[in-house]
Amino acid sequence: MKKLVSVILAMIMLLSVCGCSAKEPPLRIVAITDTHFTGTESFDYKGMFAEANDSNGTGKQIKYINEIFDAFIGEMLFEKPEYIIITGDIAFDGAKASHLEFAEKLRVLSEAGIKILVLPGNHDITAYAYIFPNGEPEVSESVTPDEFREIYSEFGYDGGISYDENSLSYVYNTEKGVRIFMLDTNLTYGASLGQLSAKTVEWLEKELSACKEAGDIPVVAGHHSLLSHNPRFDFNYKLGNGDDVAELITRYGGNLYLCGHLHTQHFVQTETITDIVGGGFCVYPHRYGVIEISPDGWKYESKTTDVAAYAESTGNTDENLLNYPDYGYAFFYDSAYAQAKETIHSVVSDPELAEKYSVFSAQLNVAYFGGVFSDLDLSFADEFIAATEGTGWSSYMKTVLLDTKDNVFCQWPAETE
Repeated sequence: MKKLVSVILAMIMLLSVCGCSAKEPPLRIVAITDTHFTGTESFDYKGMFAEANDSNGTGKQIKYINEIFDAFIGEMLFEKPEYIIITGDIAFDGAKASHLEFAEKLRVLSEAGIKILVLPGNHDITAYAYIFPNGEPEVSESVTPDEFREIYSEFGYDGGISYDENSLSYVYNTEKGVRIFMLDTNLTYGASLGQLSAKTVEWLEKELSACKEAGDIPVVAGHHSLLSHNPRFDFNYKLGNGDDVAELITRYGGNLYLCGHLHTQHFVQTETITDIVGGGFCVYPHRYGVIEISPDGWKYESKTTDVAAYAESTGNTDENLLNYPDYGYAFFYDSAYAQAKETIHSVVSDPELAEKYSVFSAQLNVAYFGGVFSDLDLSFADEFIAATEGTGWSSYMKTVLLDTKDNVFCQWPAETE
């Protein structure tokens, strides 16, 4: 034993003399997007509000978004990532009351030592907003860009090393060899279009150059995607000058971009950059991405929020929450099925085939947003597309079927065959 202790002490002295140190653990960042959070005091899930949300086909699980986000908070307090970045569409249609309540929830995480960084999406800063305190719409106070910065001052808008004068973009230095670039990609607040202005691009290039000169790794995030993830959803979803911004990022050593807006869990990986759209957190199965970054590269894994475990641990008696995997899936599936059935039964005369195709397309839609196709039987996809040819639903499903790999894990350097 004495000999072993002596050897260990000698190794420690040798490391200190030569200036060496044990290999640093990777920096852990969690990325979530599109929470579309509603405040508990300003939204009541009934009446017109519930009816409109349940029937719009987007699958937003607004009824339980408070409990779902609380479940996420619980998982983060256990996992303790160093950073959580939120890439926009924080509040439901920009209501100030929702922003204020969401910021209070974030303080639970920051008080536990987790650094939170946010940026605005196209729904966060609007000229008008509505709340639904009794299930019926009431015009509500929204937020200006300055108010957004003030509400989230603790979550990125204080403590950064550089702020763009022409947008709500900023750079945060982790001081661990990684700089996080949070880009405000809104062309006009309240509209879906995304594009960086020429002045913001100039600022971005200056900061990327400084990052490279310091020998740091740039991780870039925005609300809109840089690259095309689905040809049907390029306009209003892909950054107008996304290709140019992607080239700029890679020119200065960047190869990772994180975003949202599409609500689908999907990534596009080229020879120079990976563009990852995180699954909309408000949509089942409520995904978030875990990124581990080291000088050797990075790994990304999408995980799901365990709502049922949270409900059980807190003594919640709501059966929907206690059986959330079934309830959450059924809510999204039913919405997609209703849309598919309306179209398919009008063009397919055989009732059994029409039902078969309706079920399949609803399952396919849920798989697309969840980023996992491996559990789905795709053997009659061509038959389904042919039978529904000419409909808008068939056109949408064609673009979904262009890429049916599972989209929950990727890394850099990229995996090779």
